Amino acid sequence: MHHEPRTLEEWKSTLVAALGLVLASFLAWYGLSRLNETQAGYTIGTIAAIGLVVWLVSQSWYYMTQVKSPRRLLFLMGVSFIQVVPFLFAAVYGAFGYSDLCVIGANGPADVLYFSYVTFTTVGYGDLSPAGLCRALAAAEAVTGYILLGLFVAAAVTIYSRTHRHD
Repeated sequence: MHHEPRTLEEWKSTLVAALGLVLASFLAWYGLSRLNETQAGYTIGTIAAIGLVVWLVSQSWYYMTQVKSPRRLLFLMGVSFIQVVPFLFAAVYGAFGYSDLCVIGANGPADVLYFSYVTFTTVGYGDLSPAGLCRALAAAEAVTGYILLGLFVAAAVTIYSRTHRHD
């Protein structure tokens, strides 16, 4: 059985990793969703989308193979669920620009962030909608939301079952 972190010192590396994820995703969203129309478009959007796929695959591999502690996994999944993944998808949507190339009706960074959260949580209000390549990205974001929520619930159940054993 792997040692579960209990002290702040034991949580330090996980907290630093979570802070790094939050900061990197915020900076990606802040930078890419503010490109002007001459910079944004299919080329930069496609590059950003490829970068997002590489990031998602690497993070999934890391969570599934390297994080042995269910509590750490639960914490990192929670951070990803609440902030990191929606911000990164919003960054990619913004990298395509606001000429209805990606999200129809989006007029700025706040709109693509809102669209990303609505898509990630699979709420789908319908006031903004994806277009072109972003339709595939939106579908991938919804699937990512399902998978991440499943991993989050699995980690929570594992923690609960370990701490509430009836031996």
